[in-house]
Amino acid sequence: MRLTLRTLLAYRDGVLDPKDAAVLEAKIKDSSTAQQISQRIEHEMQNRRLAPIPVDAREFGFEANLVAEFLDDTIPMETLPEMERKCLENNTLLSEIGSCHQILSRALSIPAPISAALRQRIRDLPNRLPANRSAEANGRNRRVDSPISMEATNSKPQSTAVVVSSTKPMRKSNGELRGSGIELHDGLGRQVPEYLIGSDRGWLKSAAVATCLVFALVVVGAIAIGPVDRVRDLLRKSEMAVDANSNTKSSTKKTAATNDDSNSIDTKANADESPIAPLAPFVEPAPIVEPAPMIESVPTVDAEKTSKTTPSDLPKKGAIVDSASIEKPPILGVKNRIQWLPETKASSESIVLKFGTTQGSLDASWKRMSPGEYLNVGERVVVPPAQRTEMQVEPGIRLLCAGENDLELAKDIVLPGIVLHSGRLLVFATSDAQEMEIDCNGVVVSVRFGAADGSCALELQNLWSIFTDAMSQAGRVETQSFIRLFGVEGSLDYSFKIANRAAGGTLAVGQYVDWKNGEATAVQELTEAPWWFRTSINRPIDLPAATDLQIALAGKAPETMEAQLLELTNHRRGETAALAARTRMMLGRYDGLFEPEGVFNRKNLHSHWQSLLAQIPQSLGRDEHRAQLVNAIRTASSNRANSILSLLVPPSQEQLSAGGDKLLVEALSSPMMDERVLAIHQLTNITGKSLGYHPDKNQVDTIQQWRKLLGKNELRYATPTSPKAE
Repeated sequence: MRLTLRTLLAYRDGVLDPKDAAVLEAKIKDSSTAQQISQRIEHEMQNRRLAPIPVDAREFGFEANLVAEFLDDTIPMETLPEMERKCLENNTLLSEIGSCHQILSRALSIPAPISAALRQRIRDLPNRLPANRSAEANGRNRRVDSPISMEATNSKPQSTAVVVSSTKPMRKSNGELRGSGIELHDGLGRQVPEYLIGSDRGWLKSAAVATCLVFALVVVGAIAIGPVDRVRDLLRKSEMAVDANSNTKSSTKKTAATNDDSNSIDTKANADESPIAPLAPFVEPAPIVEPAPMIESVPTVDAEKTSKTTPSDLPKKGAIVDSASIEKPPILGVKNRIQWLPETKASSESIVLKFGTTQGSLDASWKRMSPGEYLNVGERVVVPPAQRTEMQVEPGIRLLCAGENDLELAKDIVLPGIVLHSGRLLVFATSDAQEMEIDCNGVVVSVRFGAADGSCALELQNLWSIFTDAMSQAGRVETQSFIRLFGVEGSLDYSFKIANRAAGGTLAVGQYVDWKNGEATAVQELTEAPWWFRTSINRPIDLPAATDLQIALAGKAPETMEAQLLELTNHRRGETAALAARTRMMLGRYDGLFEPEGVFNRKNLHSHWQSLLAQIPQSLGRDEHRAQLVNAIRTASSNRANSILSLLVPPSQEQLSAGGDKLLVEALSSPMMDERVLAIHQLTNITGKSLGYHPDKNQVDTIQQWRKLLGKNELRYATPTSPKAE
């Protein structure tokens, strides 16, 4: 018996003969690809985020009749391989096929009770089919499955009425399944791309790789991010290890020679060199002579060599230190400037928007920066979502902007410093500067690296503050900062300072510390490297949207930049429209969100509503942005402004008990789609479930289920409410 997707499903659901099951089990144990696909089927069947396939779907692979033929093992032999390939390429279809096959398989062993009334109704059916329902239609024979036992309603041989026994299964599977599908061996990648076979192959290949990942989490981050020589050395060493297993001895020597030559090259002298694969942003880098192979393993890290920190050195929660007592080396030649210095051609093509006056104009406006351009005090920089590029804060601190960032140069500083209103940064020390301050909406984060090759990462999220009655009357919203500081390479001293208080300590490689609810937490160990360490594209589908944004804004005059972004919010590609809307939020432009034709009232953007709602608080790090959001909502719909604001901001536990839960449930029946979108968004965050409600459809039954939960007072947070980081 061949190991195909069809036979794999039959083995998983236990419908094979014991002899065939034993043969297939041996083949699965020998095939890592089959094991990965089996685990992927199990994962996708439990994935509640997958949308159901429309009943009237007509696309190949999704048509109900074709799926039924595949499940029934009656699909044409020439179509079966293409059908299996379609299943492997689509998670939704794979989940649907696996779930239906499991349900039908269980039905084989479950008796079907038939009442006497139903038996009599079957006996009363006409003996012959109507003339217009002949056994042959459109040239195709109609398939009729033979039941296990039959009882004729009369003695006429042409009678077609049957009764299914209540003591035996409805059907039994065929003894031998046809094996003309795709063979699930390790060479499957020649027919189906490897990345479509399974997403968990990296940590499932061997226990050794899994153990290596446990001790090298932060090294993975350093490999992915650092625009410095040391990271390149680590990568090349790892590549040499991979090449040693797959290439000939001559190619190994060639790689080693290349590595030795590269160690003597200075980073600044090779600013135009294309980066290794993990460092590339969303645009493919220019081709190089010897492209770096995919890294299948990561080097281990000796904790004693990377950090001298011991558990007793870690700060405790609430530890107060005197920031003035921290010894600071003198830094000479500090200038209040930031320079955009992309290291590669790909990062130089990223979009960086600068707000300031242009030559010959007195009015400030947004324009696209050019590589090498400086940012002076009083000017702003915005890096839109899905972009990735590098900057330098004089006299030498290097920054890597990983995705959306809103920053400006700090005023009246002694150390190199910036003001970050939202975003994710990777900070690299240099021989010229090992200390920096980052003002995160009033919370000043100071870092001092232990050596010139140190690096860290910082993430700033803005979370909603509870919407109170006083805020409603004043017509304003507020946010609070959630900060996470990571140690990436080498040890560093850190401190969080706000008003007259300061809390700090030391971070080693693989550790992080949070600032939330007005205080610093204890230092914790990383269990998983954040996805943004390696890339700024969270979803592959956003890659073409980022390219659309680059092309649309290329060469645009400053006075037309914002108009072009507004036009892109109506782009035919939903991902591009959503990305443009998120970029406009970062610029403080909130019109076009809650209008009758706004993004939350357009059905074609339903898959992006969650990301857009998550972006709104992130863009509110500036006071003027919070005022602009309220003004935009009032301008768009003055009579609904308070209702939208109350639905936009998450309610507290007390507000839910005081009638906020009823407000959310009643909003599900609102005639305006944007109010329904906000209501189900809040209800899902509160309860962790959606009950199948879709704001773009009129679902009376689902709303009734929410009302039942409302009547039982079950619309409450499972734990006490607190801002949650995305």
